[in-house]
Amino acid sequence: MNTPHISIALCTYKGSKYIQEQLESIRNQSLQPSEIIICDDSSPDSTLEIINAFEAPFPIKVYVNSPALGTIKNFEKAITLCEGDLIFLCDQDDFWPSNKLEVMTNYLQENPQTMVLFSNALLVDEHLNSLNDNLWEKVRFRQQQQEQWRAGASFDILLEGNRVTGCALAIRKVFVSQVLPFPAHISNKFIHDAWIALVASITNSIDFINENLVWYRQHPLQQVGTRAQLPPKKITLKDRLTRPQSEKTAPFREKSAYYKSILDYINAHFSYTPEQLAPLIRAYNHYNLRAELPSNRLKRIIPVVKNYLKGNYHHYLDIEANKYGIYLAILGDLLE
Repeated sequence: MNTPHISIALCTYKGSKYIQEQLESIRNQSLQPSEIIICDDSSPDSTLEIINAFEAPFPIKVYVNSPALGTIKNFEKAITLCEGDLIFLCDQDDFWPSNKLEVMTNYLQENPQTMVLFSNALLVDEHLNSLNDNLWEKVRFRQQQQEQWRAGASFDILLEGNRVTGCALAIRKVFVSQVLPFPAHISNKFIHDAWIALVASITNSIDFINENLVWYRQHPLQQVGTRAQLPPKKITLKDRLTRPQSEKTAPFREKSAYYKSILDYINAHFSYTPEQLAPLIRAYNHYNLRAELPSNRLKRIIPVVKNYLKGNYHHYLDIEANKYGIYLAILGDLLE
């Protein structure tokens, strides 16, 4: 079996602090890439000087954006410039174990139906010391979700929340046209990696390797990361029964608008059938119904019961919820 040509799409902006270590980790790969494509968003620091001084046994092609494109469109540009059969996305501040390219390339060669592949990642501090945790635990991609994924539920799982980070992702060149252009307007949490993964999941063309093939550096300057979120405000029973309905339904309006934006974008740019998009349509309908329940509590009974009989309250129950979660959601929709 011939070894495919490998491209690395690396985007930089003010990356001088960590870019040297990232490039060295690529140079030390057991399977060498054919090229690195670097698209820099007009870094004002010494990022470009470090890159230009770096010596490697493979071509490094540097493109400087002026004006800056922003993360999403910068990665879109870098990916389209790649000429390899396999394209590995790369952040400027992480570190790759020496077997990353070899392990993922071997998997893709053995599984030609997989268009997009991603791995787990070890969380490390800014000095690359292990934090004794991994990315999938943080994004709740645990054994149950992995088993559901392998059973064909990848689209549903990604609609619940992204599990894929770009620095752990590889895409086949032949699939790139299926994800272009990248949407940049849907949500500040919905960037290029979430988009690539979601599109590939529509046709179950995305798979995973449960190995830490990236050291995912956590530091104050990173754009995404896994920094802890503040716990939600505790809502008492009195609050639930007296707060305005608009306050209660705000999260549902936000979710329904999110799913509607994705659905509209896909329908405007691609040709998937309603059957292929059924999980997305179902998610939109569920949250839109909950967002638009009438203020008259009696008039809520029929739509809530219908939604329950469709299995939607069970289907969209949060994975952290207890056994009473379904009933609390239903009572909330009926009474709040």
